[in-house]
Amino acid sequence: MINTQIEHRFLIETYLGWTALLKMSDQNSLNVDRITELFKDRVAELQDEPEFQWKRESIKYALDEDGDPSVKVAMGNVPLDYDLWKGLRNPAVMGIYPVGLEEIWEYHANRRRARVDEYGRQTIFQIPRSYEYAKEKFNRAVIISVMLPFSHEVIKNYNLAVKDDRDRSSYIFRRMYEDINLMANKATGRVGIDLASVDGVVLAMNDDNVTKVSKQAVPSTHQGDSHGPSKGGNYPQKSLAVLMGLGQFGVSRIVFRDEVVDGVVKRFVGPLRSIIVFDEGEPVRDGGGGVIYPTEEWRRFLFRMYDFTDVDPTVNKHRFCSYVPLDDGGCGKCVDACPSGAQESSVPLPDGGYSESVSNQSHRFYDGKLQFDYAKCCETRGQMANLFPEWSCARCVSICAAEGNRRRHAAENFEAMMRRLTMQAGSV
Repeated sequence: MINTQIEHRFLIETYLGWTALLKMSDQNSLNVDRITELFKDRVAELQDEPEFQWKRESIKYALDEDGDPSVKVAMGNVPLDYDLWKGLRNPAVMGIYPVGLEEIWEYHANRRRARVDEYGRQTIFQIPRSYEYAKEKFNRAVIISVMLPFSHEVIKNYNLAVKDDRDRSSYIFRRMYEDINLMANKATGRVGIDLASVDGVVLAMNDDNVTKVSKQAVPSTHQGDSHGPSKGGNYPQKSLAVLMGLGQFGVSRIVFRDEVVDGVVKRFVGPLRSIIVFDEGEPVRDGGGGVIYPTEEWRRFLFRMYDFTDVDPTVNKHRFCSYVPLDDGGCGKCVDACPSGAQESSVPLPDGGYSESVSNQSHRFYDGKLQFDYAKCCETRGQMANLFPEWSCARCVSICAAEGNRRRHAAENFEAMMRRLTMQAGSV
């Protein structure tokens, strides 16, 4: 009887899974609500696997009002000749050679190149399909950016434990960080499988594929320090999330998202992943399904938002990060909490200028942009992590998420501002 029930359940789940796959092959199903539900389902499924079987009260990701994973998703789409990183190639920002759509395609095409002909014989020319082929075949690239936020409770407890002791750490926070990153990687891969169809090309940009694309689709002369110091590969996951409107950069260069929930501004921070889909659908330019089109106007707005030397109140009022003061006194808690002083030496002053000590470090500026002080950040943190594998710092993350000043206006109006700036003229 038990075996019959198990078999019956397996058949139902298999049927539902294949039904989902068939539905996902429809380009119209590539919308924020559908993808969010898909990610929630995959995260919930992972919870049943041995490495993620936590007690209910010990769940390490944020939950929504229904008790489901509080997954955050943003989506955009562009034609294949769109330059994602126009105006941003700088070793002090995202690096000189960031991975774009062409490199992603070339990595996929090389992995999927034909090796046998229609008769099963090995082909002589095992040549991957070019990006020119992709531009003729597909009309757009859909970019899905996702965040799996950390548990607010774990972050709050960690912040309380370490904020007054610069030498203290917590293996509980480090374990949460590792577990949620692993879960984000697996969920992204599984959603990528769900989205795979004969009508398009899908690549899940989890940590494994980010590493492979950076090493295999980018010339060795464009990697490492030649790309920019301490970038962790050539694929700018954080910048992609910001371009899609998933969150905003703080002055600490952390990406976070503010939302008004039950009248309170809540802050979400967690690992970021993405999925790229090449398909034959026409680019959505009217915001349909929550899918944005990153216009030049939107890009200009973002460039000003994340340049904290720009203290114009008309720009500053839209920032989640309240480092530059309005009528709220500003914040700067991430800077004060940094035990190494790396944050202080990597940001402008709240008035938009740089301190004399930072200004004198001309070697850290490139075309007016200041490189983050990785030397200070990594020295103590790296030494302690070598001694204690479960040691972590992350004070800038935890204090921002737990105590950082919130701006209700920015949280309430950011989505509306994004919709307005990503609408193309004549699309409605």
